[in-house]
Amino acid sequence: MADTPDGKASKTERVVFTRPAAARIARAVRRVESGDRDTAGLRFGNSKSVQSVKLFRVCTFTGTWSKDTAKVVTFRGVTSTPNTVSAQNIFVTVGTTATAARNCAIAKDGTAWYLISAECG
Repeated sequence: MADTPDGKASKTERVVFTRPAAARIARAVRRVESGDRDTAGLRFGNSKSVQSVKLFRVCTFTGTWSKDTAKVVTFRGVTSTPNTVSAQNIFVTVGTTATAARNCAIAKDGTAWYLISAECG
């Protein structure tokens, strides 16, 4: 078994508290157990919430997007800058030489964006 903080082996031993210490522990337990259950739990590590991190975006691009090349795409519905990002196409050539904007979907892996789907034809 794991050692206790005093270095002794952990085993079943009787623990004795003074009355003031037991009352203090009881007050803390009652406060926690009667607290607001709708609040967020304790979090450690990255301060960004999962909701604020964008891993998938719907965008537009123009022209032809060749396989194994990067292209600057524009986020749909975002008018404030920055509203563009460079994404890598590792699958297949898409689009045409037409200047009309086409829809696409990109996903983030680490710090890089990758094309995962595009409007064809």
